[in-house]
Amino acid sequence: MTKAMKKNIFTLLALGALLATACDFDEEPQSSASVDMVFSSEGGLKTYAYSFYNVLPTNNDAAHRSATLDYGAKQSISGMEVGAYTVNSSNSWSWTALRNINFFLENNTNDKVPEAVRNNYNGIARLFRARFYFDKLVTYGPVPWIDKVFNSPEDEDLKKGQDSRDFIIEKIIEDLDYAYNNITVVSTANAAMVTKWVAPAFKSRVCLFEAAWRKYHATDELDIARTGCTKYSANDLYNLAAAAAKEVMDKGPFKLHGGAAYKGGGTGAYRDLFTSIDTQTDEVIFAIVADAAIDLGEQNWWWNSSTYGPHLCMSRKFAKTYLNIDGTPYNEFNEDGTYKTFDVETKNRDYRMNQTIRAYDYTRKLATGAIVLTPANFQGHSLTGYQVTKFVMDDVTYDDAATNDNNTPLLRYAEVLLNYAEAKAELGQLTDADWAATVGALRSRAGITGGTDETGTLTTLPKKAEPYIASYYPKMASNPALLEVMREREIELAFEGFRLNDLKRWGICDLWVSDPWEGIFIPAINSPVDLNGDGVADAYFYDTDSIGDTSYASIGVYVGKNKSNYLNVKPVEGGYMIYFSIPGRDWPQRQYLYPIPSNVLTLFDDDQLTQNPGW
Repeated sequence: MTKAMKKNIFTLLALGALLATACDFDEEPQSSASVDMVFSSEGGLKTYAYSFYNVLPTNNDAAHRSATLDYGAKQSISGMEVGAYTVNSSNSWSWTALRNINFFLENNTNDKVPEAVRNNYNGIARLFRARFYFDKLVTYGPVPWIDKVFNSPEDEDLKKGQDSRDFIIEKIIEDLDYAYNNITVVSTANAAMVTKWVAPAFKSRVCLFEAAWRKYHATDELDIARTGCTKYSANDLYNLAAAAAKEVMDKGPFKLHGGAAYKGGGTGAYRDLFTSIDTQTDEVIFAIVADAAIDLGEQNWWWNSSTYGPHLCMSRKFAKTYLNIDGTPYNEFNEDGTYKTFDVETKNRDYRMNQTIRAYDYTRKLATGAIVLTPANFQGHSLTGYQVTKFVMDDVTYDDAATNDNNTPLLRYAEVLLNYAEAKAELGQLTDADWAATVGALRSRAGITGGTDETGTLTTLPKKAEPYIASYYPKMASNPALLEVMREREIELAFEGFRLNDLKRWGICDLWVSDPWEGIFIPAINSPVDLNGDGVADAYFYDTDSIGDTSYASIGVYVGKNKSNYLNVKPVEGGYMIYFSIPGRDWPQRQYLYPIPSNVLTLFDDDQLTQNPGW
């Protein structure tokens, strides 16, 4: 979206928003002349359609959508994350965005505008309606499907109960198919506006979620998947997900963003996708675009600040899923049985590791202009030593305010490839050719050169399960190809906002509870430690009441168990392992679906709207 377009939204949106909301029961209806003014020209439709984008994350929020995930250690956890969520906590039962969309669809009938033009904007509206309902389905499960505007307090549908999951997913698919067949725009500057390709790409995400939900929740104690699920089997939905992804793969204009797999210093083709000022539209299908004048982001501030954000960083358990550069599984031990130091651990690995965290060779530009090696910062930034760099600019001048002008992808071609691979693996139909075009292509971009019978090569499927990834996902251990697709998915899409929904649909939110949030290995405490192998002390971990050598006070890190401190160490062979021991993580079974708020239920008769199980 250009600066001019954004300014148009702020200056012209008021009229469309007014029309969408001015039919509340205590207000006078808008005149037919006002409606006609908006809906009688393509310009009016275009202006109104800008309002649909208001539901998207801001540039401030787009790069930290993964605050709740099993492998993301952080300094504080919320009520939901300790299982303390209640019917009074739930606050996302809002339908304003839906009313705005339905008002547009009801009124976009003026034949002064050519039908194809009207259908194009109806397609955009229906795409956003599909997005709205997918969010509701993931959050609450079955909800009432509403496709009209309420103009009377006597309308019987005002107290309509939930429709079935089948009905909701059917209507979402209908909306997305309509959007694909009627949206005429095929590309936009910086991928800032929706195109027809967003519809099948998003459809692959929706159908994959619902397929996995039905498969992996089909026998759980709450019976939350089978209720109202007779039209679509899990396999039906996997087939729909694969078909939608294949439509984008075969007919769309996208490819994996190219360039050097790794350029050193933490940069390369993969990270370019997240730190570019101009969206990499060869791969990015839809993005949140920064604007230096009106909409800068806070990626650096949130990820790098000692006083802002949760200090989210990667856990050791997840870091071990990254393969070696030759495609073999990573082994955290040296030949003598001691743990590898961090500089050794982050060498010769899948290059996405070095482009997601501060690895041994990560560099930053200082305020002086000097570019220097910069290890993880334990002075209030990193809790495990695996400090995330994926979305941040490598320049300290970005760190202390909302100053980021890099764009954030919301939908990438890489995800489409992974959706296809997972659906085909679940169906038992993933071929070597499919593998090469999806997982193999992604690994090749990451610099991986080969593989094994357990991990697969760049062109051939794995033949047996790799033990570490099978222990990570035991429910899937009988399907080696699926295990490797899951490995690939979580590495490629790390910290992009997918993980919690993946845990939900696979029925494995216990990982949120069980990941030990361990960090890097350090050879000693109560003495200076060189983390990145450059011969310079980077931290001084101490467990005594005060640091033993005050000359290292500026890099001192207390890891004792006094002072209500959660950052600790434990003895292991050859040294110590960092871990972050914040207590209380929990995920009760009922939390796979959130509760309908109590203040909403009071508006309905006893059997009209049914509370979700366990609440």
